[in-house]
Amino acid sequence: MTTPVKERTAGGTLPNHRVLTYAFGDIANNLMFSMTSMFIMVYMTDIVGISAAVAGTIYGVTKIWAGAADLIAGQTVDRFQTKWGRLRPWILFGSTPLAIVFVLLFSTPAGLSGAAAIAWIFLLDALFQLAYSFVNIPYGSLSASMTQDPVDRSKLSGARSITSSLASVLLSAVVAPQFADTAADNMRLKFTITCLVLGVIAVCLYLICFANSREVVPRPEGKISFKSTFKMIGQNRPLIILCASTFFLLSAMFTNNAVAMYYTRDVLGNASWFTWLMGAQTVGSILVATLIPSITVRIGKRNGFMMAACFVIVGYLLMFIIPSGQLLPAVVTWFLLGIGIGCTNALIFSMEADTVDYGEWNSSIRAEGGTYSVVSFIRKCGQGIGGWIGGAVIAAFGYTSMAGGAQSVEAVQGIRIATGAIPAGFAIVALIIIIAYRLDAGRHAEIIDDLNERRMQNAVAGRHGVTSDQVQIAEIGDGRNTIIRPIHEDHPPIITVFGQRGSGASDIAPMIAKRLGVTYINQVFSSDTLAQVDKKALISDSSFNRWLRTVSYGSTQDADMAAASNLAANSALARKNTAEVLEAVADGGVMLGRNGALVLGPVVGTLHVKFIAPLNKRIERVMYKTGLSESAAAEQCALEDRLRQEMSYALYQWNPSRDEDYDLVINTGSMTYEQIVDLVAETYARKYPLQARIIPNDKNV
Repeated sequence: MTTPVKERTAGGTLPNHRVLTYAFGDIANNLMFSMTSMFIMVYMTDIVGISAAVAGTIYGVTKIWAGAADLIAGQTVDRFQTKWGRLRPWILFGSTPLAIVFVLLFSTPAGLSGAAAIAWIFLLDALFQLAYSFVNIPYGSLSASMTQDPVDRSKLSGARSITSSLASVLLSAVVAPQFADTAADNMRLKFTITCLVLGVIAVCLYLICFANSREVVPRPEGKISFKSTFKMIGQNRPLIILCASTFFLLSAMFTNNAVAMYYTRDVLGNASWFTWLMGAQTVGSILVATLIPSITVRIGKRNGFMMAACFVIVGYLLMFIIPSGQLLPAVVTWFLLGIGIGCTNALIFSMEADTVDYGEWNSSIRAEGGTYSVVSFIRKCGQGIGGWIGGAVIAAFGYTSMAGGAQSVEAVQGIRIATGAIPAGFAIVALIIIIAYRLDAGRHAEIIDDLNERRMQNAVAGRHGVTSDQVQIAEIGDGRNTIIRPIHEDHPPIITVFGQRGSGASDIAPMIAKRLGVTYINQVFSSDTLAQVDKKALISDSSFNRWLRTVSYGSTQDADMAAASNLAANSALARKNTAEVLEAVADGGVMLGRNGALVLGPVVGTLHVKFIAPLNKRIERVMYKTGLSESAAAEQCALEDRLRQEMSYALYQWNPSRDEDYDLVINTGSMTYEQIVDLVAETYARKYPLQARIIPNDKNV
């Protein structure tokens, strides 16, 4: 029986209500994370009365501690299995303690001053960072346990990115106006009440997220080997460069974040304008996120990062020189900054994935969790250093909360420097460092091809209990260098088929199998466990869903482990698919789909065929077979082809539509099916007259 779309989560389209309620969890995250990132500094100085220098130090130390807390949580949360799974219980039981600590952090008693007030803030902030890690880390990893479909996981990431950004804007609208007059009566009580309301909302959102999510994908115990991770890092120059550049970029961002509220109130002259600035930055980040795929293809990730870094630098320099009291120039500046930050942030996540591949290729160690943990720690160190410098600079220029609403000229200049000039300097350093990043698209493609070949050879060797060297032969000019059966045995025909929707591939492939006397292996996208998208799901895939998949992580600052979990899940699915493909063709066969041309690309005795046809012919065929209208059939053709490409890229970083990966590309619109079968069978017979043309060497089994 086919499972209805609305109930399918492990191997089918994820219900929209689960996408939405999963995103609720990141709204809850951001209500508290953004509160501590954007407003904790000004709360400490203007309401609690701590000096800016000490406040900056607290900010810096606790952010760096947050990086260590992430590592602790990452090593802990996967160790316990419950009836709710491994991850969801942390959201259920951790959200209330997190909210309590959050409220206490912004509820410093009026009777505390000096060292006592400093101790209160410092200890509670450190405790908050630890509690936050034990909720955020399992939350981020949850998306990889909710569905095996890489396309749906991208949708989950996009949804959390958008909702977290909007939460930041709404938070600024509520909190920023309260800093207009910090000398007003009952300010401490107002903040306690505000944070209490935010905490209650956050807990409710967490509970909704818990109730509507399901861990349907089995997870192994998550253990990061720091020894192997550090060994890999030592041999991973692109990762080292990316970490260094990320450190300075995050230092720039959080030097600005820590003092942006001071800038809005004391330089621009209106605390309420902070909402407009955050809104402009969010719009810029979201808009540029939709362009990331095009930027990556057209100019490459490194060049895209450099271009975006220039936007960041220009934005910070404009902040330094904007005249006081001018809202419109500030809004434009924050919009430009949003473009730069959104683009660099999305590209950092994407480049991290590439460095994981490079690390595996260069050191034979694949460490998604370790790589992303290291980058996450570097991010938190950058955040901490940035906040510390922001506080130190405004303190050095004479900022005081006792100024009665009018800071000195020197203090205002210090705020400008901390908000604009110093972040611009950090961003320039980040730009200079990333120039040395040489892992471009061409080099990465070569690495991916080599890795896929290695994985396939290792899988073959594992099946026969030999080494990978023993399944390799001398390549004869056609790219085939691997045998999947002992050399003394027959090698029955293996043909892989990929076809556009409506090209007739599902009809022609069985005919080829019958002609050659081998098994027909039907298409299941990539493997039996992967998503099977039925007709309703194909027709209903909206532009909004595609947009969500595009903006994954573009506006998210704290999603390293979520990205690591998704990457690890995709890698595991790719390995499983490779093993299943090899098992399926052990005795020959004609295989439709399953990324067969890539997985079996270097295998001796294979022929890789791609079927295409004019769009009007494909639409006619789909209409005939399904009864759909012309418009619905056209939409299904476009959508199914796109989804196949998205999934193949997610699992293998490979585009199955690339003609050069096939031996034959046949237009099925100009030939009969019987003629096509004759052509393929004759081509195979001419290429492999003895079924497998092998040049043995002394290593072969």
